Amino acid sequence: MKPMMKQYEIVETAIEDYPACMALFGGQCPFAETCLTQRKTGDREAYLLRVNGEIVSECHLVYDNPEYGTIPGRRAYFSRMITKKEYRRQGYGEAMARFILALAKEKGYAEIALGVNCDNDPALRLYQKLGFSVYAEAEDDYGKYYRMEKKL
Repeated sequence: MKPMMKQYEIVETAIEDYPACMALFGGQCPFAETCLTQRKTGDREAYLLRVNGEIVSECHLVYDNPEYGTIPGRRAYFSRMITKKEYRRQGYGEAMARFILALAKEKGYAEIALGVNCDNDPALRLYQKLGFSVYAEAEDDYGKYYRMEKKL
């Protein structure tokens, strides 16, 4: 039986909050500099889900990065969702994902895409539950992953 979710809030992060966000990744993320640059140019927004003030989950919405398959004004990219281990499988990731999907739709996007590691079964199940479908399999320096998309 899944533990009951505690009250939470989802807030947009300020660039100054970036070091606290990076702590979720257990240290330096290889994409940190790219993410920070995109944040500064307005092509990426980052959101935190907090429980009693503690950062539990983070997720980004990317608006313009052709490498991620974005199409300006049409397809956004759902990026870097992570939830602390002790809070996983309690509904927080799904709450964050639903927030990001609603935000992208509110901003006028018709589609959203993401990438998920092929061996990340819990995330893959969540994204399928939310209506994403796999449209390609790819591989990069970090391993094999699925490219997924969803109409909003």
